[in-house]
Amino acid sequence: MSEPDPARIQDRKLRLRQVFLDQIPERLANIRAQLAALRPGIEQPEPLSLLHRTFHTLKGSSLSFDLEAIGKAADTAERLAREALDGQTPVDQDMLARLDEQTQRLEQLTREAAEEIASPSSPLPSAPRAEHTALGPRTQRLIYLCDDDPAIVQELSTQLASFGYQVTAFASIERLQAAATARAPDAMVLDIVFPEGHTAGPKMLRRLKSITGHPIPTVFISNRNDFAARLSAVRAGGSAYCLKPVRTVELIEVLDQLTAIAPPEPFHILIVDDEAQVAELHAAILEEAGMIVRQVHDPSDILHQLAHFQADLVLMDLYMPGCSGPELAQLLRQIPGYLGLPIIYLSSETDIDRQFAALSVGADGFLSKPVEPARLVAQVRLRAERMRTLRSLMVRDSLTGLFNHKTILEFLATSLSAARRAHEPLSFAMLDLDHFKMVNDRHGHAAGDQVLMALGRLLRQHLRDGDLVGRYGGEEFAVVLSGANAETAKQRLDALREHFGRAVFRADEGVGFQASFSAGIATFPTFADAASLQEAADQALYQAKKQGRNRIQIAQAPDASDASSG
Repeated sequence: MSEPDPARIQDRKLRLRQVFLDQIPERLANIRAQLAALRPGIEQPEPLSLLHRTFHTLKGSSLSFDLEAIGKAADTAERLAREALDGQTPVDQDMLARLDEQTQRLEQLTREAAEEIASPSSPLPSAPRAEHTALGPRTQRLIYLCDDDPAIVQELSTQLASFGYQVTAFASIERLQAAATARAPDAMVLDIVFPEGHTAGPKMLRRLKSITGHPIPTVFISNRNDFAARLSAVRAGGSAYCLKPVRTVELIEVLDQLTAIAPPEPFHILIVDDEAQVAELHAAILEEAGMIVRQVHDPSDILHQLAHFQADLVLMDLYMPGCSGPELAQLLRQIPGYLGLPIIYLSSETDIDRQFAALSVGADGFLSKPVEPARLVAQVRLRAERMRTLRSLMVRDSLTGLFNHKTILEFLATSLSAARRAHEPLSFAMLDLDHFKMVNDRHGHAAGDQVLMALGRLLRQHLRDGDLVGRYGGEEFAVVLSGANAETAKQRLDALREHFGRAVFRADEGVGFQASFSAGIATFPTFADAASLQEAADQALYQAKKQGRNRIQIAQAPDASDASSG
């Protein structure tokens, strides 16, 4: 995820600040009217509360836009109003006079700020613009593999290629260094021990970094499992360490993480703040960091927005007209779907007791206005990532990372509705590992888990972005292929079946074995609803097993005469 561009944020901030500054005279006129409505010696909690909130909002917005003198004057006025609201100071002529004095000061400071901004001799500083480098698209990840054992090189090259990697193999670290200097790969797989020494691999990696000036993600592989070997790998900048004989699934999972091509899904952030310019400023900061942001200026609109915008986090003001931040947090916490939704207050409230009171109703954090852009991005990203992780745990299978049984069937129903509206085909496939019980019995459940993880990874990485993959249960998987007729679906799954059949798995004792899967496919509109698609795909899978396994079977249309007689 990208970092905020200071120059673009500064440009938007200056424009928003001018809009805010133009609005201050009207706000001060409202304050004058609120002061005129107060009567000495009479309890008036509602007008005082409104006056306090108006000064508080003016303070927070002014500080957010670097109008420090106005912010400090508004802070003084807010404290006076708070003391009167809490009963610490009587509402008498002296207190009203002090509020009037602060209002006059705010009017004067506003005029001075407007004149200063309008003067061409005092331009506001602008941050230097950062340089951006666009990365070209990459369709296949390049791996450099180096080991002086030809058998290991041959086996790992075949395995990595079967999982979609482009592999270039080297038998010596000198040739690897020369190739990596000329063209950096996406990652390297490198032995520790070579004829040049017991830690020749790590030493070469350090030399390579000094030559190129940048690190290359590297997975070390070795028969050595001692502390010294592992420490040398860490000090050289190694990203991971796999023991020989290498478990292909473990190596693939590490390489997938190190060479991830697709950028992460941007976080969705909902900002609730009645101050439109301040909300826009914070939205600009988060959008510059790659997040998708929506704004709500009326708290009563939040439920409508959340229903149409799957937010990873809500960033809300503490004081708003009609509904305070704590009240809004309590409202959300009473809705089951939003119990775990992260909520962060963003307010100029500096009283620690009031901050803790606001947090006690179910919020997750408190940021004080003005907030540094880097801190805002860091806090939001941290809690949004946690939310994304928790949400993923609820809908995904823990072993394979695929959607769980309940979720994949929900996606089947929604995808089927979309296909029906668009008059497009949709295929639903049921996959089952062949002789999986035999794998567990012969090689152990750890080896069986390797096979499940490998098939899950293959399905996840090599189907289209729009296709949905889930673990149906046990050794069964389910795939929803939108827009694909039966023959197209069969071609895609057959290609995956052939790839999977070339993978070699290793049990704890080092014994290598291979696995296969069978699949049944049912297609809409041949089968009209989700239940019939599941049943037909399951029956086709049974036929594939019956006909010898390691094959794909398409479900035939139900016989019209059978349907009429039934």
